[in-house]
Amino acid sequence: MVRVILFCMIIPYIVLSAVLIGINTSHNRRQIEETVVSSLESAGNTIVENIYSAIEMSRQASYDGVIKSAYESYLKDHDENAMYRAVSAYLSKTYKYSKTVSNSILLYRAPMSLEYYTYSNVAGATYANIEEFKNNAAEAVRLAAEDLDTKARLVFIDGHLYVIRNIVLSSYEPFATFVTEVNTYRLFESLDSIIWGKGGLLALEDEAVYRIPEKTQAAETEALMQKLKRLVSSVKPPVEGRVSVSYASSEDAGVMMLKVNGQMFSCINTLDRNEMIRSGMAFLSAYVVVFITLIPLLIATFYYFYANISRPVDSLMKGSEQIRKGHFGYTVEPFEKNTEMAELVDTFNHMSVSLEESFKRIYVEEIAERDAKLKALQSQINPHFLNNTLEIINWKARMNGNDDVSDMITALSVMMNAALNRNNEMFVTLQEELSYVDAYLYIIKERFGNKFTFTKNIDQTLLDHSVPRLIIQPIIENAVEHGGRDGKRIGDLTIRKQDRDLLITVRNNGTLSEKDREKIALLLKEEDAGTSLEALDRQSIGIRNVHLRLRMIYGNGSGLTIESRDDMTVCTILIRQSKQEQTNSDTEIQKYPSE
Repeated sequence: MVRVILFCMIIPYIVLSAVLIGINTSHNRRQIEETVVSSLESAGNTIVENIYSAIEMSRQASYDGVIKSAYESYLKDHDENAMYRAVSAYLSKTYKYSKTVSNSILLYRAPMSLEYYTYSNVAGATYANIEEFKNNAAEAVRLAAEDLDTKARLVFIDGHLYVIRNIVLSSYEPFATFVTEVNTYRLFESLDSIIWGKGGLLALEDEAVYRIPEKTQAAETEALMQKLKRLVSSVKPPVEGRVSVSYASSEDAGVMMLKVNGQMFSCINTLDRNEMIRSGMAFLSAYVVVFITLIPLLIATFYYFYANISRPVDSLMKGSEQIRKGHFGYTVEPFEKNTEMAELVDTFNHMSVSLEESFKRIYVEEIAERDAKLKALQSQINPHFLNNTLEIINWKARMNGNDDVSDMITALSVMMNAALNRNNEMFVTLQEELSYVDAYLYIIKERFGNKFTFTKNIDQTLLDHSVPRLIIQPIIENAVEHGGRDGKRIGDLTIRKQDRDLLITVRNNGTLSEKDREKIALLLKEEDAGTSLEALDRQSIGIRNVHLRLRMIYGNGSGLTIESRDDMTVCTILIRQSKQEQTNSDTEIQKYPSE
């Protein structure tokens, strides 16, 4: 019982646990990758939108036309103060309260050297940012704008990211360069919210422009830059305005590339493995809790099985062993804890007592007598068809002189093995019983040729059904020998289930005379075989043998009937499906199967 419980409960649970853990691990790995990729894509798309927004704000200075108009007016009247008022007012109105643009600076080209600027009050900028631009970035910006034409470009100079573009006259001749310093935190803050991220950087054309966290040391920045250059090759280059991402699980890093304004940005974000593992441990933690909770339940189940099933079953097994040894009437101790087991124990005790009484009165004598009758009847079947078979084989060899005699000998061998029953088997499967029938039918077909026709209709699901040996072949032999009309012998065999009973029907095209009916009534009488067989032929012996064996094994409800129906003679074998007890010569009880 313990082994069964271990095998049926614990081992499957362990196997299921291993499978679920494996599935969960694989699922977590895929979930982590999908989550990282989704988070990177979301952050990247936000950055693309922010950069386009910054470029659009830079383009607004050209599209509004205020700066251009002020300059054209200056060319006419050379009123620098009017130009200053117009440009300063426009810059202040447009960019002073922008969260994206920290500073906006207008640089006029030579021969003018005017500079106009404003800085955002809400982006945390001050005049110091303007001074820093003038000292460190102005010249580099002027040089970068020389071949820029009317396009915009992002440049990173001395830790600051600028969008620069030329403002042109109607003749497309540039007269000034407009510079907006973008608020990088505002632009790239979505990188700070990448799931499980613990550090990284964003590079513009191989130059780091944003670090996570912002105070990342130079050595760490260089290491991240090297890792980014190594891993970026695994990312498919994106098209304009798109984002491409990749999750490098071996490096615990997410890599992203985005293309904006024709310029390539790349980003690496290292991930916290411990956080990723913890996020996937919820299922395993719950599973462990369930497993621990099941331990007391398992112990209780063990105890219940032991106390209510194992102990009483053990008592019943000991009682059965005593009965097997011949100690009929042996009883086991009554059991009261479980209603079903208590009833089973009471039934066993009652059975044991009843068995003792039965054996004392008639059972041993009755079974011994029945066994003797069965063996006597079984022995009668051995010779009754051999003479006919040998006669057919002799006739075939004498008349045709061909090689197919060997086939008949093979068929005869099957029948002889069935008849001789060297293994002393009383029951065979229906499939084996039909092999005897097939052997006999082959021989008969060779004898009668085209004058013999026989068909079979058999429920294939019944082939493993156990039946007494040689109950069908003698009936078919009788149909062949006594059937026939107009020189032709036609018959068929049907085997099917009728409710729970087994029904075997053999038909032939012969007719029954009144004398035949009297003979059949004599054959199927319930009387001593020794007084009723003296005047009967071999086929008659076979029919009676089958009928009596069926009655003795399966009871009065089973047996053989022969009748005329629709110009056909119909032989029906009915086997009632109830278990019968039969003893061998040593008076041991043997259960004959009925299913």
